[in-house]
Amino acid sequence: MSLMTLALVFTIQSHSYHYNAFVHSTGNITGSFLSTRNHIYDYLNLADENERLRKENALLRMKSLSTGDTLLGDETTFLFSEDVPYRVFPARVIKNDYSKRDNFLTLDIGSEQGVKEDMGVITTDGIVGIIDISNKRFSRVISILNSEISLNAQIKGSNIIGSLTWDGKDPYIMSLVDVPRLAQVTKGDTIITGRQSTTFPPDVLIGTIKSAQLVENGSRYQIEVTLFNDMTDLGTAYVIKNRDKKALTIIDTLTVRNDE
Repeated sequence: MSLMTLALVFTIQSHSYHYNAFVHSTGNITGSFLSTRNHIYDYLNLADENERLRKENALLRMKSLSTGDTLLGDETTFLFSEDVPYRVFPARVIKNDYSKRDNFLTLDIGSEQGVKEDMGVITTDGIVGIIDISNKRFSRVISILNSEISLNAQIKGSNIIGSLTWDGKDPYIMSLVDVPRLAQVTKGDTIITGRQSTTFPPDVLIGTIKSAQLVENGSRYQIEVTLFNDMTDLGTAYVIKNRDKKALTIIDTLTVRNDE
């Protein structure tokens, strides 16, 4: 060790100010190194963390839907089990069209995960569409931005039902049609999925009323709805399986007989 190094060591050890400054400096270097290392680890673990969050969000969505009306009555359990009417499958949107008149999406899950046609697709912000084709690994979704689709929807806080449609123009705006003129329609009211739907759970958010005008000689409203969902920017989606859909479909097709 050189005389210069020895002198430096003695100086640092004999003067508290120099000693503290030296320790503080080396601490900064060590802390900077550890921080950089942690950032690298965080980046490497990002994919696992994102997958964990997607599953956690699916479970939370599951819990929020578990109180919906079913043939069995109100659900009281939050467990992901056969007793819950809706199952939720998290998925990634890997293809999304929104600039055409009839748009579709593609999800990265399929029949291997239990996905079938006619299942509804939502995000945390609102509805997305309905599954129409599914293979083992992927599913195609008819987007709500499709001129061929018509969905059951209602004005929140009322029993007013209408049909939600898209005219192929603005991806942020849809129309609620066939609303009777006696309905109380107010700008800013919330539009939700209706209880008559077997594809979507009731009360899923859709959007807010932007404007309304009477059509068909003043007999009905045509309402412009601003979507909550940004259909041009979709990442994670949730496929909804209604356990009671088959039973509801069967009961709806039965013919009532009056035997006197």
